[in-house]
Amino acid sequence: WRMRIELAKLLLRRPSVFLLDEPTNHLDIESIQWLEGYLKEYNGAVVLISHDRAFLDNVTTRTIELSLGKAYDYKVPYSRYVELRREQQMAAYLNQQKMIEQTEEFIERFRYKPTKSNQVQSRIKQLEKIERIEIDEEDTSALNIKFPPAPRSGQIVVEAKDAGMSFGA
Repeated sequence: WRMRIELAKLLLRRPSVFLLDEPTNHLDIESIQWLEGYLKEYNGAVVLISHDRAFLDNVTTRTIELSLGKAYDYKVPYSRYVELRREQQMAAYLNQQKMIEQTEEFIERFRYKPTKSNQVQSRIKQLEKIERIEIDEEDTSALNIKFPPAPRSGQIVVEAKDAGMSFGA
């Protein structure tokens, strides 16, 4: 309730920019759904940090990644950003692997030719210095929970015999 009150006070101010850090923490599902709807219709800017991926997808139209002092702007919701980022990583990885393979082929082809020894040594050093691109592992695990059906409650809520009530001393 305290979180709802603080959020309501903030929303009533109608700022031109909302800075929200984990706004869904301590909110129930109804409150989260209401907040999603409100933020979708909001005319100002919303800067949002959240681990709630469903909330991010339902609210955002743009994702900005901050990494190593640089900002990368993707004009798509969070899930699409994740897909694009993975595609970019894969393309960069494949390009690097191709370049490494070509360099290694050059080294093997000209390793024993005296006229190319300087070039071969240069390429060996180049390979040693290269920072290898690694692809982030994709989390393909799934959580599968099944709840048994709730037993039907009876028609009689309370049954009492010889019950009494008194007031005072």
